Amino acid sequence: MALALDGSLLLNASGQVAPALLAKVADALAVRPRDLFIGTRLPPAQRTETLNRFDDAAAEAAARIHGLASARPAPAANRRAAKKSRSAR
Repeated sequence: MALALDGSLLLNASGQVAPALLAKVADALAVRPRDLFIGTRLPPAQRTETLNRFDDAAAEAAARIHGLASARPAPAANRRAAKKSRSAR
């Protein structure tokens, strides 16, 4: 997927192109076939739905990362400081 400068959302259709044709195009452009992005514009309704799904996925990923970070044990230096604080009481 790619977001174009005009705000449209493009879907990579290179997987739908015959391998021989993809290789020929890549050769003509002096690139590897896997480096080709052949974009097809998504209709506005699909664009909106797709961007909403990306937003949801990003929020979920951030929540998971935050949850993993807060579930990790404190680094040793922080544990020593906390231990000193408790023993000073």
